[in-house]
Amino acid sequence: MAAPRLRVASDVGGTFTDSIAYDEASRRISVSKVPTTPGNRALGTVAGLKRAVAAQGLSGAAIAYVGHGMTTATNAVIQRKGGRTAFVTNRGFRDLLLIGRQDRPSLFDLDDVRPPPLVPEELCYAAAGRIDAAGREIEPLSLADLEAAAADMRARGVEAVAVTFLHSYANPAHERAAKALLERLLPGVPVCASTEIVAEFREFERASTAVLNAYLRPIMETYLGSLAGLLADREDGLGSPESSPVMVIEASGGLMTLDSAREKPVHTVLSGPAGGVVGSAHVAGLAGIRDIVTMDIGGTSTDISLIRDGRPIVTRQARLETVPIRLPVIDINAIGAGGGSIAWIDDGGALRVGPTSAEAVPGPACYGRGGTRPTVTDANLVLGRFGAGTRLGGDLTLDIAAARAAVATLAGPLGLDVVAAAAGILRVAHATIVRGIRVVSVERGLDPRDFALVPFGGAGPMHGTPVARDLSIPRLLVPPTPGILCALGQLVSDLRHDLVETHVGPHAAFAAERAAGIVAALNARGDALLAADAVPPERRAVTAFVDMRYVGQSYELPIGLPGTLDDEGWASLPVRFHAAHRARFGHADPSAPVECVSFGVTAVGRIDTPVLPVLEEGGASPPPDARTGSRPIYFEALSRTDVPGFHDAPVYARAALRAGNVVDGPAVIEEVSATTILYPGDRAVADASSSLIVEMPA
Repeated sequence: MAAPRLRVASDVGGTFTDSIAYDEASRRISVSKVPTTPGNRALGTVAGLKRAVAAQGLSGAAIAYVGHGMTTATNAVIQRKGGRTAFVTNRGFRDLLLIGRQDRPSLFDLDDVRPPPLVPEELCYAAAGRIDAAGREIEPLSLADLEAAAADMRARGVEAVAVTFLHSYANPAHERAAKALLERLLPGVPVCASTEIVAEFREFERASTAVLNAYLRPIMETYLGSLAGLLADREDGLGSPESSPVMVIEASGGLMTLDSAREKPVHTVLSGPAGGVVGSAHVAGLAGIRDIVTMDIGGTSTDISLIRDGRPIVTRQARLETVPIRLPVIDINAIGAGGGSIAWIDDGGALRVGPTSAEAVPGPACYGRGGTRPTVTDANLVLGRFGAGTRLGGDLTLDIAAARAAVATLAGPLGLDVVAAAAGILRVAHATIVRGIRVVSVERGLDPRDFALVPFGGAGPMHGTPVARDLSIPRLLVPPTPGILCALGQLVSDLRHDLVETHVGPHAAFAAERAAGIVAALNARGDALLAADAVPPERRAVTAFVDMRYVGQSYELPIGLPGTLDDEGWASLPVRFHAAHRARFGHADPSAPVECVSFGVTAVGRIDTPVLPVLEEGGASPPPDARTGSRPIYFEALSRTDVPGFHDAPVYARAALRAGNVVDGPAVIEEVSATTILYPGDRAVADASSSLIVEMPA
């Protein structure tokens, strides 16, 4: 039997499940796009992978690697469908989750009501015992309190437990003892100690993260267990070899093993868009572009991120709904404007788009699955962006009559014809996306004109030009297989472990030797985790950082540490912190004292990166078979000199384009996973790296 040679990956979205198969021998890529199966998303995942593998002319037995990205954990939190979870903390802090930070996101909304915590009040328990900030035990842990709590949990049908004690980051002994006892008293119930997830100070954020992990354990155990079974099932599943590793992408853009994802599912929260950001950085780098804004337009949302010098921006302060998460996540601004976003008229008579989505079921009206409300996809069909014979994902036919009927429900009240109403839907959606990009660029002191826009997702390349023109972004990079880029990102991501320890104190009070000792211990832990993942030494890399702030500040900035931390390197950190503070906030105070808060390392295990196909040289003119037809497409005015209306636009098959081919707008470039719309004045050049570089008029 031939050695396994296929690397496959899938990304489960709200509307579609995208899959990719890469043949290491031929460097050929095949893709598939199937409807997401909300009842059991593992079924849609396997169906999509089987189709992508079959397109290679191979079977599941040829699979050497499986990557997986999903929104299962995120959706479980939003829909409050996690396990019945209990919370254990110190006596006197039982209401920690309820009190939180006492911030008010809607300061002047007198009717604002906070959603309840993930753990109801009756499942919050307290135990005597206390560790101080220096890690000393000042009161022994009460095992009797824990035994009484366990008995009550058992009677109430608790499915998971989170344990968070004050200052356990300095000494986790009480948390470890509580976990051991509760696991013995509650067999089969997962118990999560906060310091095993995040060993940092700020007890509320640490508790919230631990609770979220426990809350997700039951549902993710079921989902990932079902997925693992279907991947290996030779009868009804994919039939991949048991030796093929299954990796899950996490919110930081790194990979974690399937077993790690089952134990620490909180790392998969907000991970859905991470693969796309990693994939964007990779394909843009192949084209020689290092600074980009990513725009991932899927069925339910647009996810926006910014990449500088080829590196996604990672933050350790995130929030899902009202639940804080203290873990590394790619800095992504998600807004409710996607292909399935529903257009509606508010009480003031204004046209709005999103955040409500038609999702996979019933979907946009043009899907013919019972949906009747107008969406962005319906508007695109009315305006000719999709053709009458377009099949989304290669299978789904679109109903133009249903789309027009849905948009007409808005056209009448707005006093517009159907075409004008459809164009209005797109203008509103574009304005929402532009505001989202400004949040990650202009509002942080960055000029969008210094970046390229990378539109991807099933709908992204349709909307690239109007968004870029509004922000004066000079060019687009449309990646290969843009509708499957999140899945591709899982093939180019690396294994990753993030470790952080809190050590608060003035910078001047730390000796370089002490700091180096802390970092060395963290490095050793990171290296051991990579070794446990079977990463060979030559593929391991560990980088370190220290969180710093001005004395009296509440939040800190990460400052990278050199490989060898000597006295000179340690002494230079305040200067680097002042510079970072000025770059981030626009001001700095070099005379103010600086303190260290936490030390951390990022341990990366480099995997084999697929060598993506390179386009053959073809000259400026596309080959004759690249043009497949033409159709009338409506283009709105993007400048004062533009005249809105329908233009006859040639249609090209992207798979037939060669390196150097030039396509001038107006035009349509179609492929299985997405459709790229070139506006009048646009010029697209097929890059050898398989991306399209689109230059737009100033």
